[in-house]
Amino acid sequence: MTKRILFILFVLAVVTWSREVPVRYWVVGESDEQEAIYVKTQRDTVYLRAPTAEELKRLNAIADAENNALQNTNGQAVEDDDDDDDADAKPAKDSNSVIMTDEVKNSMMNQDNGQPAAEVDDGVGDDLETALQKEEVRLKHEEIAKVEEEIRQREIRDSIEAANKNPFIKFFRLDLKRLYNLEDQVMIDLTLSNYVVPEPVVEEEQEMELYPPGKANLLVTSVPDACSLFVNGIPLRQVTPDTIKNIRPGKYTISVMRVLKDAEWWGSTIVKINADSLNTVSIPVRRPSTRITLNTDPEAVEVFINKVPTENIMPQYMTDVVIENVNPQASLDIYLRKVGYRDTMITTEIKAFMPNFINVEMQPVLDDLPFIEEQKAFNAERSQRRLGRYMLLGSIAPFLAGGVLWYLAERDWSDAAAKKKAYNLSAFESEDTKKMVKDNHDLNHKGDIKGIVAAGLGAVGLGLFTVGFIWSF
Repeated sequence: MTKRILFILFVLAVVTWSREVPVRYWVVGESDEQEAIYVKTQRDTVYLRAPTAEELKRLNAIADAENNALQNTNGQAVEDDDDDDDADAKPAKDSNSVIMTDEVKNSMMNQDNGQPAAEVDDGVGDDLETALQKEEVRLKHEEIAKVEEEIRQREIRDSIEAANKNPFIKFFRLDLKRLYNLEDQVMIDLTLSNYVVPEPVVEEEQEMELYPPGKANLLVTSVPDACSLFVNGIPLRQVTPDTIKNIRPGKYTISVMRVLKDAEWWGSTIVKINADSLNTVSIPVRRPSTRITLNTDPEAVEVFINKVPTENIMPQYMTDVVIENVNPQASLDIYLRKVGYRDTMITTEIKAFMPNFINVEMQPVLDDLPFIEEQKAFNAERSQRRLGRYMLLGSIAPFLAGGVLWYLAERDWSDAAAKKKAYNLSAFESEDTKKMVKDNHDLNHKGDIKGIVAAGLGAVGLGLFTVGFIWSF
């Protein structure tokens, strides 16, 4: 119940702010256009009405203006109405022509029958019975004519009353080929099930107070110079360096703006203005930053910014995504790619301090299987190259680990050789000699193990490097 009441209030509000306009409509199945007054479209029914006399004059004036404009465009001169009147004038009647009255016709018919005009029987010489029959026939004809006239007048009254009760010409909106608004010179959207022509909204310009008047002054400079000045977001007709005069003391947000490289560079600061001191402020403009809000249908679409997608270039983002810290620019190329959809490239302007909403609907590939197979092959090749790059990077760790272990193995082998040299120089066997022999064997064993592991890591690294190099290019 509440929804119905709200709907009725909404319809009333719309009707209050709607207007009737002259239109030219074309019905499906008809060969020419008609003119009427458009009222509204409600629940898929288009309501028109016949124009009044004043509206008909307006329609004729519009048609005349269109014809004149068309003739002027084609280089034709508009002919005078007098010429048309002369061309349409009918030839004068012959003065010798005979007016065919009923008496003349009867006379001619009697002459054709071989009877003289003077001998025409007018019924005067008939007997009383014949005269009464003729009078009865005459009265009967008059009564029939009177009844027919009453019926005709009743039909006229009924049609007028019906037109007054329901003055609209109704069409189903899809039965109209087009509906042209002659007043605004635009097409009325026939896809809408409910529509009225709104009244043009005339906004009254309000005089905006630039800043509270007072007796203080503020000298504003900027880096660079020649920046537009703003006080609390309200633009002044001043550029830096300049003095804001006769301002009331207090706190204000002073902003400066300058267009550099087709983008707005802004600087802003909060200033406390004193009445009894020299108020100065210097504001540097800062590099503008903004973001791109990129939404696609479907989701999970690969995004490339100013880069054409190839097997060696990986996607930078996946939709839906918000890309931060994008420099404003007049033209930015965005490439979108997804298997099963046509590759799409859009060029857009990135405005400063804006979210820059971009909505893209990808076109699906429905009946081009070879194209889809090419996309899959492209993705497989790119994945292989990506894996190859990962393997190239992964080969660094085995090489480094193998090198470190080989270095430690060399140290163990060197220490073992020193131990061996020491006990070989000994003249007799002792506990120290036995310990040096044992250390020699232990160091050689440790060195051998580290060397084997280092060689294995080196082989792994070499294998990763070789396969990664082959797959990457």
